[in-house]
Amino acid sequence: MSRIAKILIVLIIIFALLAALSGFYEKWIWFKDLGYSQLFWTPILSKVLFQFVNGTILFGFIMGTLLSIRHAIITFINTRFQRIRKVQDVDRPGFSISKKRITVLLIVISAVISYAFSFISGFTGWLEVLMFLNAAAFGKGDPIFGRDLAFYFFKLPFFQTVFNAFYIPLFLLTLLTAVFYFITGVLRLHSLKIWRRNSIEIGVSARRHLALLIGILLLMKAFGYFLNVYQLLYSVHGHVVGAGYTDLNATLPALKILTGLTILGALLAWGGLALKEVRLLTMPVLGIFLLGIILDGIYPSLIQSWIVVPNELNKEAPYIQNEIAMTRYGYGLDKIMEQNYPGNTPLTVGSLKTNQSTINNIRLNDVRPMMQTYTQKQGIRLYYKFNDIDIDRYTINNEYRQLMLSARELSTPDLDAKAKTFVNMRLKYTHGFGVAASFANAVTSEGLPSFAMKDVPPVTDFPELKLQEPRIYFGELTNDWVVANTSTKEFDYPQGNTNAEDSYKGKTGIRLTGLNKLMISLHHGTFQLYLANEINSESRFLIDRNIKDRVQNLAPFLSYDADPYLVIADGRLKWIIDAYTTSDKLPYAGNYPNHSFNYIRNSVKVIIDAYDGTVDFYAVDPSDPVLQTYSRIFPGVFKDLSQMPGSLQSHLRYPETLFTIQANILKTFHMTDPSVFYNKEDAWGIPQELYEAKPQDIDPYYTILQMPDTGKPEFVLMLPFTPASSQTNTRNNMVSWMAARMDGDRYGQLVLYTLPKNIEIDGPLQIESRIDQDPSISQQLTLWNQKGSTVIRGNLLVLPVGGNFLYVEPIYLQAQQSGSIPEMKRIVLAYQDKLVMTDNLGQAFVQIFGNNAPQPSTLGQNTPVTPAVPLPQVTPAAPQANLDVNTILNQINQARSILDNLEKQIKGTTGETTPATP
Repeated sequence: MSRIAKILIVLIIIFALLAALSGFYEKWIWFKDLGYSQLFWTPILSKVLFQFVNGTILFGFIMGTLLSIRHAIITFINTRFQRIRKVQDVDRPGFSISKKRITVLLIVISAVISYAFSFISGFTGWLEVLMFLNAAAFGKGDPIFGRDLAFYFFKLPFFQTVFNAFYIPLFLLTLLTAVFYFITGVLRLHSLKIWRRNSIEIGVSARRHLALLIGILLLMKAFGYFLNVYQLLYSVHGHVVGAGYTDLNATLPALKILTGLTILGALLAWGGLALKEVRLLTMPVLGIFLLGIILDGIYPSLIQSWIVVPNELNKEAPYIQNEIAMTRYGYGLDKIMEQNYPGNTPLTVGSLKTNQSTINNIRLNDVRPMMQTYTQKQGIRLYYKFNDIDIDRYTINNEYRQLMLSARELSTPDLDAKAKTFVNMRLKYTHGFGVAASFANAVTSEGLPSFAMKDVPPVTDFPELKLQEPRIYFGELTNDWVVANTSTKEFDYPQGNTNAEDSYKGKTGIRLTGLNKLMISLHHGTFQLYLANEINSESRFLIDRNIKDRVQNLAPFLSYDADPYLVIADGRLKWIIDAYTTSDKLPYAGNYPNHSFNYIRNSVKVIIDAYDGTVDFYAVDPSDPVLQTYSRIFPGVFKDLSQMPGSLQSHLRYPETLFTIQANILKTFHMTDPSVFYNKEDAWGIPQELYEAKPQDIDPYYTILQMPDTGKPEFVLMLPFTPASSQTNTRNNMVSWMAARMDGDRYGQLVLYTLPKNIEIDGPLQIESRIDQDPSISQQLTLWNQKGSTVIRGNLLVLPVGGNFLYVEPIYLQAQQSGSIPEMKRIVLAYQDKLVMTDNLGQAFVQIFGNNAPQPSTLGQNTPVTPAVPLPQVTPAAPQANLDVNTILNQINQARSILDNLEKQIKGTTGETTPATP
């Protein structure tokens, strides 16, 4: 082989090694760039260490076994070679393998098998080991054994991991050893008493070896039975999640007996070494196997069928109580403060004025149709996209107001096909620009959202919303890597015949120096980083720009909310992601449907800068033992909440995802009496509303309310409840409502308001039915639907006000042709038996409560609020020679509707109110 060929082979090998390591290298410098090196090294070093320990223990077992059968192997090999010798080789010396050589070979085989198995299969329990070593106490015990819950969260999983890691390999090792002895005839020779000295010695050695392995295996099985005792607290029998009557009165004693018997069996197996009784090896194993089937299988099933099922409530009541208590703890329902709410207190002008802040913030704009409006009105260019609209609160002009806000991100897949060059996709179009924001309760005269911030560059009349850095390099749609701060300026936004441009000056980003550039090029399979003249040593390589992927890669042991939200703080755009600590190890608590957790806490808030991608983890629930454990494993990662700037703390929201989970659990677990819970006598359901003419569950909604126990407006997340429906019984009246508070020291408080059971209060779907049954309203909606337009009924909001409820629903109209924008045309307001549909909310209050009724704030409102009641839009029929009967009846109904509304207007101006037509 020539020298050049050798050099090429060496270069290829080096190149292949660098390519294989390039992903690891890129990941390391990315973690280092963000300041989280320990989040990179702790898992890796832990896995290597634990895999080495695991491999060493396996090596000990395998090597011990192989060395124990070494003499049998040597005899077997030598005997087989003797038998296959040719006739002409009889007088020649026979083949014989030395003991030293076979020993070295067996040690090498043991090492290769054990460490290869350990490292190839991987050690998935590294986090369980670290949590075991750093466990934080809960200060709360389980209801059966009284052990601190930390045992179930951190210690029992570790013990289970150890058992699973060694029991199966040990079982296979014992089985293969026995098979080897039978194949080689060692056990058969001894059992037939062939009294050749070597055979007898090998047989005795084999018996001792198997006795040792079987004894260890039985001890491991006893340990497994011990663990199964605590696993009973996760069992499911009948109506109980967790240990029930059968588990504690049949299975538990059986497991204790089996634990004792397996320990005794191990001792008997080892005793067989001294007594030279082979049956002491087999009898314990067979006996334990048969008793296990009877005690741990048949007996509990008989107890469950004959004793528990006929008297289930009586037998299971104490354990149902345990399930209720632990489930409420696992989902945070035990901290809910319950209060009574009258629901039928008459509202007056005075009580409405007391709740002026609630009226000022009634959300009229529905997020669902508004997405089309944002895209059409604020998209500016095809490559600008709005992923979703977030609802938050801001103090604007000294008023506490709800704001709807969405990031204007850049979507490179929507660039023109001819513009999708390397320079454009990776160097030029690198970031979005600014946000669009509108008031939750304000619309223009055209029925469109009233924008508090709009256009590019962003324009706003409110100093609180002004942006110093509007660029968005990191967002929900930024899925590709880019190179920033090159010699080519980056696109900012279109500006007349030219484009505004800028260069990245952020803190983060991998510098494209020599080694970095090489490894990144190898990892991404491109040499464009070398070919592009625009890239220099000061350029920054930005990866993992999707904020959800970014935090998931940094801290995968946390669970993250699927809906990040954007806030304006100190002139910058910041993403906030809710992070959860979850576990499925809580005793007596069932997993949330279609998920694998029965314990959840919103313990962490993650802040990501939209411009430079810096990430900060803040501990908002430092009392959570799971978070405390993570903090011990990764010291310095989780910052104290006091370190979060006040401008960000004022925008922390109670997550809708967690609230939804809690609401779904509360539907059943608000019943704390075991008998009521067992019979599901008072089960609740999530109310429904109509959207696109179909009933659907109401989602929790953010709003600003004056809570019953305070006179100040608060930003809350709320949801009403109705009785649970069945196939034979459907009740849509409201029975309670829950709110999550999130302002100041009240952040995270849950309050459940229950309504009197002796009165009926309309639920959302009943209000929807009343809207459909109102002659004037249904007629107008029908007319709109027949004229090339589609009526969209927005969110039906149930708002607690002054001990009663107001129901508000916006009505949108959208033309059926493509590209049309939904426009808000009417507002429906309901109160007790009154129901009106008007042009705006102020008119609705006047019609129901009179001319002195308080009016919503005009901040951001482009349409004046007038007390006049508009006449319904009635289009006269075209002149016809012969009118049919249906046309005449239709016009009569329209005329009657006009007269009815005139009567309402006249009575409204005198302060009288008119009940809705039944």
